[in-house]
Amino acid sequence: MEKFLVIKITGKAFNNDNYELIKSYIEIFKDLINRNYKLAIIAGGGMLARRYINLARNLGVNNNYILDIIGIWSSRLNALLLASALYPYSYPLPIKDLETLRRVLPYYKAFLLGGLMPGQSTAAVALETAEALGVDMVIDLAAIDHVYTSDPKKDPNAKPLKEITSLELRRYMETGTLPGEYRLLDNHAVDIMERSGIKIYILYYRSPRKILDIVDRGENPGTVIKPVTKE
Repeated sequence: MEKFLVIKITGKAFNNDNYELIKSYIEIFKDLINRNYKLAIIAGGGMLARRYINLARNLGVNNNYILDIIGIWSSRLNALLLASALYPYSYPLPIKDLETLRRVLPYYKAFLLGGLMPGQSTAAVALETAEALGVDMVIDLAAIDHVYTSDPKKDPNAKPLKEITSLELRRYMETGTLPGEYRLLDNHAVDIMERSGIKIYILYYRSPRKILDIVDRGENPGTVIKPVTKE
């Protein structure tokens, strides 16, 4: 019986030609595919997106819709890189909408996505993808290894959290105590995880083999965010 995994990869994984890191991801994904998993993988835009958005601003582009489109195309280029490396297991192009994903689902083992629409984070894309596929878990390879009580780069007393609820996460987001350098989730993503009961595992993007700690051994090598709507 096929099993589904939804995996989000921060755009930082694609920065500076991280060949060995990307190669590790591809090897892990192929291993999972060979063990009868189907993968929906969402790529962030990373340095490529920031470079082109900054270039556009310097050229006088100040329309946020257009800047978001530039970011989406950048994330899709990262997705295309992974799709090409995983072909013929993967659908050959970045998926641009979830209706297409559901339509081609029977024919491939891996599906690569970037951004879907302006004003939406790739974290929200990952949660929407999990919701569309009826999956109750997202693995988020993020720019940090845990959710912390405050920014560990600024606060020596910041504590890593093994578990946190979505309600607690919202409080951290509202008070601005989460590190400002990375955005794990936005409110829309949290809304989706709560309404569909999806939990999120946060892992450090430079440790992709920890995906197997979750999948094979049911461990929690980072932070798990659990959906809770009431105290």
